[in-house]
Amino acid sequence: MGSRSLVSADTAATASRSMRLEPGFFFGHDVRESRSVTYVLDLSGSMSERTGTVVEQVGKDTAADVGGDMLGGLVGNDLGSAAKHAALSMDKKVELVKDHLSASLRGLPDGAQFNIVLFSGGVQKLAPTMVTASTTTTTLVGAFVSRLQAGGATSMRSAVEAGFETEADDIMVLTDGLPTDATPQQILAMVSERNPDHRRRVFTVGVGSDQARTFLSQLARDNGGAYLEYE
Repeated sequence: MGSRSLVSADTAATASRSMRLEPGFFFGHDVRESRSVTYVLDLSGSMSERTGTVVEQVGKDTAADVGGDMLGGLVGNDLGSAAKHAALSMDKKVELVKDHLSASLRGLPDGAQFNIVLFSGGVQKLAPTMVTASTTTTTLVGAFVSRLQAGGATSMRSAVEAGFETEADDIMVLTDGLPTDATPQQILAMVSERNPDHRRRVFTVGVGSDQARTFLSQLARDNGGAYLEYE
């Protein structure tokens, strides 16, 4: 059975900023019953930016400064600075992706298959074939994911194409901006050619204020999935 979304395919929903990390969910998309899923994830340079509006970021800066100063007064300035840096780093988009991906993988049913496609200026696939989900494999992949770093362009067409080259029934596409290797219309046309019967579902996640809402919504809607946005 394919993955179920919390939102219908014809509804573009805004995910709240308090969206919980929960095993089996990827930014609100429910994969707990998915038998095969491929995650297509944006690691372009903008993914190293922080989430939220300027006002929200100022608030986080203030909180991090206060927390760092308080800890520095107790245990020393070096540790206080490290705590401040860690607090701010956790809010980067790429860190959110790591957390949600790891939680999603932990909730896949035993025997389900998955793969991961990472893209920036190029495209990298986790494995040449689908990986069977188990406690061992998801733990190993979680360790791999924790080391990911963002940087480069946004080769989304090549990445989505690589996602369709896997055997997944459900494809999760996450990005925070527009593709740099094709127009949105070219990607939609390519997916339509590869998925004419809509047998494979595409779910999309937009992260940040610059996400391509219209494109991501149509990509999901045209392929039986759903679009969720996280700002």
